[in-house]
Amino acid sequence: MRVIVIIPTYNEKENIKRMLDVMVKIISKQKEDKYFILVVDDNSPDGTGKIVKSFGKKNKKVILLSGKKRGLGAAMIKAYRFAMKNLGAEVVISNEADFAFDPKHIPFMVKKIKDGYDVVIGSRHVGVGKTKGWTLVRKINHFVANKLLATYLAGVVEVYDHNGALRAIKVKGVLDKIDLGKLEVTGFGFFNYSLFKLTQVTNKFYEFPVTYKFRTKGESKVSFNPKYFATYLHDVFEYIELSFKIRLEKTKMKLT
Repeated sequence: MRVIVIIPTYNEKENIKRMLDVMVKIISKQKEDKYFILVVDDNSPDGTGKIVKSFGKKNKKVILLSGKKRGLGAAMIKAYRFAMKNLGAEVVISNEADFAFDPKHIPFMVKKIKDGYDVVIGSRHVGVGKTKGWTLVRKINHFVANKLLATYLAGVVEVYDHNGALRAIKVKGVLDKIDLGKLEVTGFGFFNYSLFKLTQVTNKFYEFPVTYKFRTKGESKVSFNPKYFATYLHDVFEYIELSFKIRLEKTKMKLT
């Protein structure tokens, strides 16, 4: 199986080299499948892209996809399309660069896809899944986004964790059924909105418990940091708008 692991980055120079080192060790042990690591970098001013490019010269399994900064959602859409069109992806897996989600789970996720599931999600809200090291403000933000907006308002009830980046998706008959070109999402609302789109093509979801650890290096983009605040505020309003949009689409489907 051809597996593409997507890692979106923006100013992650303190994490990306270590993440790539760990990922290469993990995929080198997977003999049954062919893995590639696709880093999609939004022209990070801190030189993240240069680190990835240099790494890729030594290891052809690592590929850099760079471009103008347009937001996390736009980066993910671009990466999905590139993985399918240019890399022949059969499974795409996304994760963060900052080790919030442990990449050790990736082979297990591929196994669950082989077992017949179409979407496999590392979840903070099933079993012993949890968050670690979050501030009270971050916990409140997550509760509002994940429970109040995604679950109750939008009505995406097929999964419990709507916004985690650690997820695997089968391409044939699932991801390739979604018109990614029409997903007008630029921010982190992409994760919940894409889940909604996936529920329209499959009901084979699998969630397994993971621990989400707050980053120890680099700066969080989901914060009140003045450097990222304008983008964060835009993403918050987009997330709310998308939640209403999902509810409206679901209502229309019930009426037809």
